[in-house]
Amino acid sequence: MTKRSLWILPLAAMLALSGCSSSGGDDAASSAPSSQPSQQQESKSGKTLSADQVKNVVTKLVGDDSSAQILNNEVMKPQLEQAKSMSGASGIKPEKCAKEQEKYSVTDLTGTVAASATVQGDATGKVIQIFSITDDATRAKISEALKLPNIDGCETITVSVSGQDVNAVRQILKLDSTANQSLTMATQMKVGADQHLNSVAVQALEGNNFVLVTFSSGTVEAPLLAGEAMQLADQAFEEIKALQ
Repeated sequence: MTKRSLWILPLAAMLALSGCSSSGGDDAASSAPSSQPSQQQESKSGKTLSADQVKNVVTKLVGDDSSAQILNNEVMKPQLEQAKSMSGASGIKPEKCAKEQEKYSVTDLTGTVAASATVQGDATGKVIQIFSITDDATRAKISEALKLPNIDGCETITVSVSGQDVNAVRQILKLDSTANQSLTMATQMKVGADQHLNSVAVQALEGNNFVLVTFSSGTVEAPLLAGEAMQLADQAFEEIKALQ
């Protein structure tokens, strides 16, 4: 298995919200009733974006990169339908870590308007996904999933990727985010005798918009990937707010 083949993980794996670390500050999202977004959230993020608006945000984030592959809402919908029945902890060992992962995972994002961009460079691959939420139940599930406080005892796991067991070491990263809730995790996978793949996933929620940015590289270390990923997530929310 090559490092390049692992850069772009299956969609279901990308959608599973893994336990990370919430950003500092009060969580306005969690304090409001799930059936009624707070006025503060509404003023920050406004109403759900249209399919064209979500695609435009993703397109702006990748800029002029000719290698970018963009999927609009029409293409994403059947993939989200397929992913919702999958387990967020499938292929994870030991069992206790799989159970914890399942508890704090969301694979059903069919209640969203979505767009995704994949950029695969020579040294770094990245996936940008924007989900504009259309129902309160989906938003509540995402918000709850982002509250996992730690991964104590499950820092080292085995993950099944494309039929192969891969050893992975995970680390919670505490990064500041402009969003109401954010979780960030760095993962290092062993993909060869002396080869490792570093991956950082930033997951952020504000109002009715959820952003997932994942950077992966075999040469760039996690702290640098994390900074770039968070910067891109913050930029996504700036673009979203500009559309309100």
